Amino acid sequence: MLKDIFLRLTQVVVLCAISAPLSAAPLTISYLQHPSVRDQALPLVQAAYAQAGIKANFIAMPAHRVLHEITAEHTDGDVILAQEIFAPFKDVISVGPALTEVEFVLLCVANVPCDNSVLVATPSTIVATDQSKRVLLTKYPQAQRNHFYQINNLGKLPELLNVNRFDYAIFVVSTQWPLPDSLAHLNVHHLFSSKAYHVLHKKHASMAAQLSLSIATVKAQKGL
Repeated sequence: MLKDIFLRLTQVVVLCAISAPLSAAPLTISYLQHPSVRDQALPLVQAAYAQAGIKANFIAMPAHRVLHEITAEHTDGDVILAQEIFAPFKDVISVGPALTEVEFVLLCVANVPCDNSVLVATPSTIVATDQSKRVLLTKYPQAQRNHFYQINNLGKLPELLNVNRFDYAIFVVSTQWPLPDSLAHLNVHHLFSSKAYHVLHKKHASMAAQLSLSIATVKAQKGL
């Protein structure tokens, strides 16, 4: 009798362990207030989570907080980040195939130089997020002589350039998704390319294979 009871209790524990992920609390996934993230990457990743049957809440977050919130385990991941942005953060892993290829570009208003000389010659004020600045200075150490105006809400970048407050900005754009209309009138100088991925905290590595398959499927459905 006791043996039967113990066996049944063991079966219940195993079943609960198996079903736990299905009833787990939703993940919290951040996303940058970037037009292409909001209009292109976010719907793609939301569809992948739905297809994988993984519940998630998606929240907009300022650029300077995204990676720190993941490493502190306040959030579980981010919709999309360029590889150079998250590479130094060892608790952050890429998931699935790249969502898109991206380019780090120098945006310039009309009638000003728009090439590498801006980074290495006459000092200028350049609008950038903290992580874009870090990556840029890794690629172009000479750019250290410039003054950087840190922006945390990328949605405000067009306003900063369009009202002629600043002449230059570092921006990340997809090679597959169109440049936002609000920036289309600006001159664009391409600096370097990268891959951009959905990312999670490494504690969720067990979900990576399932989400990778879902991301690949959704991309194929969208013809990407």
